[in-house]
Amino acid sequence: MQAFIVRPFGTKEDINFDLIEEKLIQPALKAAEITGGTTALVFEAGNIREDMFQMLLLADIVVADISIHNANVFYELGIRHALRGMRTFLLRAKVTKPKELRTAADDVPFDLKTDRYLEYDSANPEACLATLVKGLKDTKASQRVDSPVFRSLPKLEETERGRLSPVPLGFAEDVDLAASKSQGGKLGLLGREAGRFLWETEGRRLVGRCQFSGGFALAGRETWERIRAIEPFDFEANLLLGTIYQRLDDLAQADQCLQRVVDNAQAPQAKRAEALALQARNLKARARAAFGGKETAAREALRSGLLLQARDHYAQAFKVDLNQFYPGLNALSLSVLLLELISRNRDTWNGMFDTDEKGQREADELKTSTDRLAATVGLSLEAAEKRTADKDFWLAISKADYLFLTASRDGVAAAGYARALNPAPSFHVGSARAQLELFRELNVRLDRAALCLQNFPKEDPQTSGAPRQAILFTGHMVDAPDRAKPRFPARFEGQARQAILETVRQLLDTTPGPALGIAGGANGGDILFHEVCQELGIPTRVLLTLPEGAFIAESVAHGSPEWVKRFNGLMARLDGKNEVQVLGSTKELPGWMRNPAGYDVWQRTNVWLLEEAFASKARNLSLVALWDGKGADGAGGTKDLVELARKHGVSVEILDTTVLFA
Repeated sequence: MQAFIVRPFGTKEDINFDLIEEKLIQPALKAAEITGGTTALVFEAGNIREDMFQMLLLADIVVADISIHNANVFYELGIRHALRGMRTFLLRAKVTKPKELRTAADDVPFDLKTDRYLEYDSANPEACLATLVKGLKDTKASQRVDSPVFRSLPKLEETERGRLSPVPLGFAEDVDLAASKSQGGKLGLLGREAGRFLWETEGRRLVGRCQFSGGFALAGRETWERIRAIEPFDFEANLLLGTIYQRLDDLAQADQCLQRVVDNAQAPQAKRAEALALQARNLKARARAAFGGKETAAREALRSGLLLQARDHYAQAFKVDLNQFYPGLNALSLSVLLLELISRNRDTWNGMFDTDEKGQREADELKTSTDRLAATVGLSLEAAEKRTADKDFWLAISKADYLFLTASRDGVAAAGYARALNPAPSFHVGSARAQLELFRELNVRLDRAALCLQNFPKEDPQTSGAPRQAILFTGHMVDAPDRAKPRFPARFEGQARQAILETVRQLLDTTPGPALGIAGGANGGDILFHEVCQELGIPTRVLLTLPEGAFIAESVAHGSPEWVKRFNGLMARLDGKNEVQVLGSTKELPGWMRNPAGYDVWQRTNVWLLEEAFASKARNLSLVALWDGKGADGAGGTKDLVELARKHGVSVEILDTTVLFA
């Protein structure tokens, strides 16, 4: 979350405002997990007033110090109140003059008298640090309108920030490239780096969409939750989180996100229809969990009533917006399925009603509704096709689903899938496959489903399952011959390897199942880790800061020619998709990043390593660190990654080299 500080500069009227920011405002922002500052942060050429306007418009929180009657402060505060309805925090130094000596200049201006503000002691600003931290955290979470302009004009609407805060072209291109290669770690890295800028929300949104379509549910959850922390009722965030939590088997959380859209009076019809349809999908998921794998699945599916509830929910969503063919198609699918189950299990169905006649009437009504749905959904699909100029995979697959439900011949339905799935993204294919699998689970239209499934591509083993745990590694390189203070002398390679082997074995024993190893490719610890994983049958990924030749020169060759040989052997073994990835062509940061202070390519690599572990889809994450407990020779390094991992709740195993190499 980004902040902009509006305040006087220097010392004025015996108050050192620079010191107030240093001792009070910045520590409070840091504690509240907010970044930002004043226009002094803007160094590139340009009009500082334009930068100021942009910051006032785009900052998630504005902190304004109204201690003195400073024209610039009140001018900027007025602009903020006119542009943004919420999250403007006021503070003011306590007046210490005797009452008889005070003038109008010592009082809060009339127009702000009714506004809340925090008072601090300018001689001891740290004294109210805790109060300011709490105030900022409350402001982050609040949806209270604090702008007197928006309170006075309740129909006034804020300008959408996305229209005024485009992400840099270079950033968008980097996101597109990472998404095209299915590199979830790089997407996570870019999403985290977007948090440094005023275009944070739109940058994260761009990343989050790619994480969603790429199936990176765990990483995508964090991205969209960060957006929702800024915009709690953001339609896109809540809708996508509704699906993400469903994929993570947290249906209660999914329903909660979707209900925010359903209950929002500002929600467009299309968004409300989508939310209702996704709630129906959750009901269908609950139904499948209830009857899945049982010999009596068909009867259980009827008796629970969940499929019927899901069908009605889908139908309700379709009525809200007939242009949304997805809920109508799903209502039709469940209707066809239910009618077949009723015909085969009439006693079970009738037993749900007071009389057999009532059961028959309900079945007849369902049949009539199904016929209407078939006609209406067909028209909705035709209308969507006329509106759509480019290839739309969802539309193509939906047309195939419609043929599966309505075509007279099995071959017609199968041909529909053959056309729709060649090619189609894996997520779309998986969704279509799940529809057909439901029919197979309940023994309905088995021959047709089997014929259609023959046209589906084989599931990619790399994407069909996730490792149970991801083991991340960081550690010292072997000492260069001229190193003044030994850290990893080459003669201790055997001890280091044995410690890594024992620790990885212990992690496998603690969390049995498929595992994935992730590390860089430097000599010493990194290469030893990859070799240990190979011995234990654990697939690994190598994340290189630089291309192979440059990386060898930077992080491998100083050990010995033997380390270069082992590195090349590692590269030759790992030839699968994304098993070896490169961060960038040089050590320069991307141009869109503006070279921020305190951040370089090595720290960036550490964030990337951590994000690759999150993107692995493993629920259990560990970091193994071969480390002497001291700081690195330069930026980044083992200490940096250990601290980063601990901050994000990753379990850390330290292999203390001061003990191993004693």
